[in-house]
Order: sequence, then structure tokens, then C-alpha cells
Amino acid sequence: MFLLRTCRAAAVLSIVVAAFGVAAEQPSNASGSVTVNGQVTALHHAYARYDAQDKSTRVLITDRALDATMLAEESSGEFSGEKPSFRELSKRGEAAGIELFINGENEVETVEVFSKAFGMPTPTSGRKFWYEPSKLSAGWIGGHSRSKDAQTFFKLVWEYDVNFLTTIGKNGFEIPAARKANDPARVLPAGGGEEGVAYLAFRRSIDARDGKAMLGAMTASMKSAVAAEMHSSPLTESAMGSWAFMQSMPAGKVEVVGGVRDPDGTTLELRRTLTGGTNKVFGTAKVIKEQGVWKIDADNWR
Repeated sequence: MFLLRTCRAAAVLSIVVAAFGVAAEQPSNASGSVTVNGQVTALHHAYARYDAQDKSTRVLITDRALDATMLAEESSGEFSGEKPSFRELSKRGEAAGIELFINGENEVETVEVFSKAFGMPTPTSGRKFWYEPSKLSAGWIGGHSRSKDAQTFFKLVWEYDVNFLTTIGKNGFEIPAARKANDPARVLPAGGGEEGVAYLAFRRSIDARDGKAMLGAMTASMKSAVAAEMHSSPLTESAMGSWAFMQSMPAGKVEVVGGVRDPDGTTLELRRTLTGGTNKVFGTAKVIKEQGVWKIDADNWR
């Protein structure tokens, strides 16, 4: 009798899995979360497709695995209504996620939020997001992306922070091939570790117009670029002082809010809060280890 019941239970489980497709069997290929009005939802699954119309790669990152029908509907924008779509589930509060629109320059131009709080998928565009891609073979996309600051939509406040690694669907969103999940260990905490310390020291030398300290903090490549810009060969401390003046920004606090470490160097995520605390400016810096010392290779603010 026990054996019979066990067999029946196994049969029922097989029917349930078949009914919902292979979604339940998909391994996690993303980590991180989306937060809406303080409610944090962990995200586990990533799907990607290339959109030839706007020449962007779209990455859909969700809290639950999606089956082939849901993915096809999201790709086409046509919904059969035979069973709930991912959008319908998010409207009910039974699913959540974000969709990243990544352009050819590896910038996240738009993020669309799927959440019951929004009522319908809601996009936000602009230079509001960081994205540090992983170096992958053709047909794959991955990396670390997050909002630069909390975003507001009427009375809603939201932000996200995710790591993902997935195959790019040829004809739309597809169930991804299996591969080791994107390594979140490459993501640096706020402060940026040793690299962050090196960058902030470099920033202080700029504010002090300390040409000698700046020269000691730069990579050979960055020195060459500055020398060409300042028409100074060799690059002198006086020329560095003039260059530092050109790099001056409004008074405020500079912070390293995170970053991503790769084999060829570290990209730091930067934020300057202007005096008064109401306006913020964001940037990135590339830091490379030369002869055992972290040095600044690029410093870019927008």
C-alpha cells in the first residue's frame, strides 16, 4: 500500500511539473534584489534577448522562473490570456522583477520595474544606472548593475542591485543554457576597498593641486594622456597643477559607493554630494595595479 501511494505521489508531481513547463527546474543565474517602498524582493532568474529595432539587449531579471510561454509573450508583447502572464502575476503581487535595456556602449539606458506597487510595468530612463559587464564569449551577457540612487515615481521609491549571467535568445527571451552563476565576489562594497582608498587619496591631491602626488598616483597610460592634453612632454608638476585646476568640481563630498573588480583592473563607482546635500554628481574611475601599487588609470564624471 505504501509503495502504491508513493508511486501515485510521484505521478502527481510529474503532472504538475509538466503542466508548468520546465520553469521550476531552471537553476538560479542571477542574484540581488529590487526594492519598492522599502519592500525588498530577491531576484534569481535572468533572461536576455537582442532587440534589432532599438539595437539594445534586454535583460529580464525575475524573482521566479518563467516558462517558455511567458517568455514568448514578453518577447512579442502579445498575450493569449490562456494562463496568467508574467505581467499579470506582477500586477497581482505574485511575481516581481526588472528589465534592463542595455545599448551598444554597454550602458543601461532604461530600467522597467515589474511590481504590484506600480500597477503596470513602468520604465525609467536616463543616466541613472551603473552597469559593469562581465567579459564573456559571444551569445552571453552578464555583469553587475544597480541604480545610482533611489528613484522616485510619484509616491513610489525604488532601487535595484543585481548580478546576472545568461544566454542571449536568438528569437526572443529563451530559457537560458546552464552555466556557473555570475560571481558576486567581484563586486566591491561601499568604500571600494584598497582601490577606493587609493582613489580618494588621488582626489585629495587634485584638490590640493599637488602635482607630485598626482604624478605618483597615475598609471603610465594616464600620464601619457594628460601629457598630450596639456602639451607637456615630459609631464611637469606645473602642468599637473594646471590639469588639476581643469578637473575642479563644485565643493562637496566625494564617496566611493561601490565597484567591480576584473582581472585587468577595478572600476569604481563614484558619487559627489554637493555642498547643501541636494544635488549629486556621479562618475567612475578605473584603477589598475602597477608594480604592486593601485594607480589611477581613468577618472570620469558626468
